[in-house]
Amino acid sequence: MSIFRGWGGAALVTGASGGIGLELARSLAERGFDLILVARSLGKLERIAMKLKVTHHVRVHVVKADLSEPDAAEHLMAELRTIDLDIDVLVNNAGFGIYGRFPARGPERETEMIRLNVMTPTGLVARLLPGMIRRRRGMILNVASTAGFAPVPLLGTYAGTKAFLLHWTLSLAEELEGTGVRAAVLCPGSTRTNFHAVSGAGERRPPDALRQDASDVARECLRGLDRGKKVIVSGSVNRIHARVARLVPPAFAARLAWKWMRRRERRR
Repeated sequence: MSIFRGWGGAALVTGASGGIGLELARSLAERGFDLILVARSLGKLERIAMKLKVTHHVRVHVVKADLSEPDAAEHLMAELRTIDLDIDVLVNNAGFGIYGRFPARGPERETEMIRLNVMTPTGLVARLLPGMIRRRRGMILNVASTAGFAPVPLLGTYAGTKAFLLHWTLSLAEELEGTGVRAAVLCPGSTRTNFHAVSGAGERRPPDALRQDASDVARECLRGLDRGKKVIVSGSVNRIHARVARLVPPAFAARLAWKWMRRRERRR
């Protein structure tokens, strides 16, 4: 098994100021990758960059950007043109979910989530992939979720965006065979991040015993890349869930998920 270390260019990580994005950035820095870190919180990014530079002796650039805005991918590309580094690894990690019944959530927030979870990753890949193919080296890593394997009532749009990332990445991986560029998708389950607070789920999150640390997710992701995996599901419980979800008809899976979610609602 070869260790994935890249080709001398940089890794671009979106949503890098915390959670899985931060831990993926740390894991890549440990392997000697130069980094370009993107998030909305410039102060956080600068503190993270300083620590990574000192600890791992890599170059780290930071870019403040709200990737949920219209034309976010093009605006980010304009910033990247000022940085003299080839981007050999693109980690599309930035994203969020919205919890609740669809009519109550409002069109603006739904649209913002679709832009961040779907449109920006698509736009970044479309802009960066030609250079990777030309150099005959590169890695696209999209961060999806176990929610992408089946419908999830009360998180319906979020699950739909993650299903898009899952299926799209697998299509990309096939198209890229023989080009020197790889595509993989990371599918974590519930993780100890601020996802549930941001989504509005709050205390409805799964029991703590079923949640992973973001650092564990990142380590499993890198091991999966080492093994050449195209779909990396972190956590043994999540891998069982993913296998079962693939076997159950989607309508039946949605009904089961709805019953489970409603029971949790009534217990609150």
